[in-house]
Amino acid sequence: MLCYSRFWVGIGALALAACQTTKTNSTPPSVQVPCWLQKPVSSQQIGFIGTAAPFSATKDGSILASRQRAVSQFTRYYGLPNANEDIEQLPAEQNSLTLKNGQTLYFSEPYITSDTLYTYVSTQPIIESSRCNAVTCNFSLCEPKWLCSGENNHVIGASYYTASAHQQLPMTAENAKALAGYLAQASVNMQERYAESYSKQQHSSHFSRDGEVLSKKYQNSLLLTQSCNYGSTVFAAYQTHLSYAPQVSQQAWRGLQQYQGRSIVMGNFGEDGTIAPDNLISSAIKYAIRDALVELAKNKGMTISASSTLLNKDGRYFISTAHFDIQQTVSGQLLDLQINYKEGFPVVYVWLLEVNS
Repeated sequence: MLCYSRFWVGIGALALAACQTTKTNSTPPSVQVPCWLQKPVSSQQIGFIGTAAPFSATKDGSILASRQRAVSQFTRYYGLPNANEDIEQLPAEQNSLTLKNGQTLYFSEPYITSDTLYTYVSTQPIIESSRCNAVTCNFSLCEPKWLCSGENNHVIGASYYTASAHQQLPMTAENAKALAGYLAQASVNMQERYAESYSKQQHSSHFSRDGEVLSKKYQNSLLLTQSCNYGSTVFAAYQTHLSYAPQVSQQAWRGLQQYQGRSIVMGNFGEDGTIAPDNLISSAIKYAIRDALVELAKNKGMTISASSTLLNKDGRYFISTAHFDIQQTVSGQLLDLQINYKEGFPVVYVWLLEVNS
């Protein structure tokens, strides 16, 4: 049985956790960080990052907690038994752990900022001297490239500051998982109405949309592959278990309407001045993806009814209305993401590729 979350257009919204958006830089580009911090997965190594508060009431408590969270991601991703008890017995000075299946895990030295302690775990020894420049997101230049290259089987999660600073990175996973549910399968039940009126004095038009989008709950684990900072917001790319076939190649998506016979649509949020209830980039991305899913559903099929009225009162007056009823189940692949600011508030554009069921 599928689990669904409900979205009422114009009535309510699911808020993805975080606080508010900002454009100030919290991490200067010249800062050197461990390379694994923003690229835990490479062609040579797959690893997982655990976080904790930098201070603990117990000796080595922060190191222990961050190791447990990193290893928990590892065991969940590969379907292995929990190893928390083994980690509790491991001295903080020891940087390796042999699991019950004989596999050896290696821990990094903790990387500590003013509010978070990070630990990296991998099945391969970690080169502690490896340092890289901190990566800043630049949407206008599509840097890093994964922000808008349409990488296969990836979804992007974002998070602003959280109540506990060390939860910011894990929250990107929660937000990415929510978006993955919409992309995996969304049931669109939407009604749109468009009305135009003409008279000698004026021409006016009105558009309204009402309905719901139901998303499938994404149950599988995600793999954090890369991240970057956009002011005080973290954007992270996660590899999903969603199956996209055929695979797409990297290219400029924004000028295309189709790719390999499948529709490409744009969704946006904030262009008309609408502000998310929580003013979060993560929520704005969510609404933009929902908007794009509605467009995919409309391309798939809808019922249209129209009427017109011609009155003669103090001159000709013409009224035309059209009703669109959309009832479709759709899936999409996130190809591209663009974030701008308008009067201090985020405007988000996304491009989705239709995924054939």
